[in-house]
Amino acid sequence: MKPEQYSPHMLGLMRIVCGLAYLYCSIPTLVHPPLSTGDPAFLLYCASRWVQILAGSFILVGLFTRLAALILSANFVVMYPVWYQAGFHWPTTEAMGFILASFVCMYLVTAGPGRWSLDALRAGLPGYLEHR
Repeated sequence: MKPEQYSPHMLGLMRIVCGLAYLYCSIPTLVHPPLSTGDPAFLLYCASRWVQILAGSFILVGLFTRLAALILSANFVVMYPVWYQAGFHWPTTEAMGFILASFVCMYLVTAGPGRWSLDALRAGLPGYLEHR
């Protein structure tokens, strides 16, 4: 048994779990938003959550995965210093998940959607979905 034969399956599974995690973290903050403090970054925060919902949905189903992951990674890079870390200091432990999510998105940009994606169906690659 070679573990590398399962890497396309695990890539697809990682994409699905990441899409679910982005939705899980974004939807509750729109249902119960934090109180507006009059800070101009609050509008950016709300827009960022909508971007995370849309891109997370695309990543979940594997449609336009590379583009959605690139947009989501850029969203994380912009929102980290604006909302979670005032100034450019060493990251706090509370925000390390933000940095990790950005790197996972960049991995999805380079690796693609993996198996079980709508991108594979859209490209006409039915053999890509079968077990090899």
